[in-house]
Amino acid sequence: MNCYICQNSTESDTTWATLLVTKSRLICDDCEQLLPLISGPTCPICMKPTHGAKKCPDCYKWSKHFTKDPLKRNISLYRYTPEMKAIMSRFKYRGDYEIIHAFESAIQSTYKTHFSDQPTIIPIPLHPSRQQQRLFNQAEAIAQKLNQPYHTNILDRQDNSKQSKKSRYERITSLNPFTITQNPPNKILLIDDIYTTGTTLRQAADLLIKHGAKSVESFTLIRS
Repeated sequence: MNCYICQNSTESDTTWATLLVTKSRLICDDCEQLLPLISGPTCPICMKPTHGAKKCPDCYKWSKHFTKDPLKRNISLYRYTPEMKAIMSRFKYRGDYEIIHAFESAIQSTYKTHFSDQPTIIPIPLHPSRQQQRLFNQAEAIAQKLNQPYHTNILDRQDNSKQSKKSRYERITSLNPFTITQNPPNKILLIDDIYTTGTTLRQAADLLIKHGAKSVESFTLIRS
């Protein structure tokens, strides 16, 4: 089998151990080294690296901004290294959908570890024109790897501007781009690809809370 990132073979030298492994590997050893899982002390809300697992300054600011932070917590898998940035550029902007398979095992194991209560899963929506351009929604691609039901008919996105082109200040002060189409369930898990400032997730969470949701968490592939 070939690696979903570099297309080289994922087969290692044959040993007694490898003969006993029946499941095909999705990525090679070299590319696996380019996918650094988050480790060490992190903010209990957003997983930003901190000293002593304390709440980070950004999350303190969000608490003041909303009076009460609408996002209960975010769980992310990987750090946003230059190598990961290049991989995500291929995935999001060059239409290399197959890359999502490389993250499958980590996505599924992390979800089972942190979200055993089975919340209602909602991928962050793209604006229709953006989805037409990319041909898929990267958040929905992640949600599909959870092997759980997910919902795309609760949130809509009206704003078509690119978050990646905005400064931190512009992101934080931007108007809420989402609309809600029906009353949400009580417990929700938002799915997105990258947590940067947390603005997008909190805008969605704030809207859901205002319309009746009791708890909103998020699950993202990368913590920038």
